[in-house]
Amino acid sequence: MGRRVLFWGRFDHGYSKTRVNAAAFRALGWEVDYFDVKWCCRLGDVEAFFRGLDRRPRPDLVLVPVCRQRDIAAACRWAHKRGIKVLFDPMISAWDKKVLEQKKWKPEERRAKRLLAWEKKLMAMPDFITWDTSCHVDFAAEYLDVPREKMTPLFTGTDEEVFKPVAEDVGRVERVDRADGVFKVLYHGAYLPLHGTEVIVEAARMTQDLPIQWDFLGWGAYKQSTEAKAKGLKNVRFLEKVPYVKVPEVICAHDIVLGVFGTTAKAARVIGNKVYECMACGRPTVNEFCTGYPPSAKDCKAIKFIPAGDPAALVKAVEEYRADWANKEMYFREARAFFERELSMKVVTAQLRDILCRMGLD
Repeated sequence: MGRRVLFWGRFDHGYSKTRVNAAAFRALGWEVDYFDVKWCCRLGDVEAFFRGLDRRPRPDLVLVPVCRQRDIAAACRWAHKRGIKVLFDPMISAWDKKVLEQKKWKPEERRAKRLLAWEKKLMAMPDFITWDTSCHVDFAAEYLDVPREKMTPLFTGTDEEVFKPVAEDVGRVERVDRADGVFKVLYHGAYLPLHGTEVIVEAARMTQDLPIQWDFLGWGAYKQSTEAKAKGLKNVRFLEKVPYVKVPEVICAHDIVLGVFGTTAKAARVIGNKVYECMACGRPTVNEFCTGYPPSAKDCKAIKFIPAGDPAALVKAVEEYRADWANKEMYFREARAFFERELSMKVVTAQLRDILCRMGLD
């Protein structure tokens, strides 16, 4: 009988990272089970008792998915009592998000200190922790006091059944109407401080007289402010929301796709979902540099790195692509080849295999 992993908590089954992790386990021959906490995250182990979790097949590992710090304590109590190891895949730090990124409190404020102490305590509970990049591993070691030997990167990946190159004649409904010769640039994803959508708007403002179309597809708390900043710009469009499975058609209706440009420290530690998605679809990208990228990214023709928060540098990178767009098929091939070699499900599965080996579960 194969190994079994139990995904534990009040998490989103549809979130990309959670689906990728489940697919990686299945690729390694593991059975994937779920315990969805419905009552109180802090008392998830009590809920597990009343809902008869022990009557189900015993898991070999409990995984607490992305951003579920509130589920860790209960998951560890339940698992460790039964001699089962716990793997946590936080992706982000709660303290980092609220204090350093959103700046809700200053680090020296009592609430910020309390949040940091709470997160440090929780991070000490799981047997192993994975982060989306090596930068977050460094962050957790420095700020959250997590020993480096119990951490390693596990790339975000993407759903490769959905995100893949789309034929030129597919998705014309989502295709942006344009005159021939207009260079099409896309930002898609959440409107968050780390993404720096205001940088994209300023780049669009600087290219009003150039044949460049800047399109936004997304959602989030900062969407209205981004739309307000772009008011009156003739070369900016906010596209209508499309179903998840149609996003690749929108990506492939554009020439290049933009990544992360925010000036927060967190922005310099991530490889955005949109980067995985666009390169899986065979589209090149512009992004601020993150040392968490595979080293070969610096030599990839389909990635241009620029300084954070620099609209002029963004314009320059877009113009460099546009000037060489007679070779666009080369860029498309290079993007897909880099994805397959460095960011694909094959890579994520290999990383997970190594993690399970380190946990004694190979």
